[in-house]
Amino acid sequence: MSGTPAQTYNLLSLFGMDTASDAEKDAFLTAASEAVLTAVVERIDERLSEDKREEFHRLFEDNEPDEEKAAFFKEYIPDFGEIVLEEATRFNRDAVAQAAGARPIDGVSQPV
Repeated sequence: MSGTPAQTYNLLSLFGMDTASDAEKDAFLTAASEAVLTAVVERIDERLSEDKREEFHRLFEDNEPDEEKAAFFKEYIPDFGEIVLEEATRFNRDAVAQAAGARPIDGVSQPV
């Protein structure tokens, strides 16, 4: 598997959750989304100064308008889309590896 961004995998099938309840599926997909989001935020935190990192977190904690968030990203994280795509691709690659028995995915527990 090449790991190209265009490749998609049905994570539910990959982890044998085809017959799981809707609640279990939702919980799994929520955990997967949160794992990608956490990785994205960590990458952003690494590149911002302390005051800009605080501003970044405030934008979301205070639920500031989308326009303000977009302006921040445009100025301080112009490659935000690339970061998200890289982390989603990394998660996808790790999910395939875990399904093959290679290693667990950080932040997402596999159903028993």
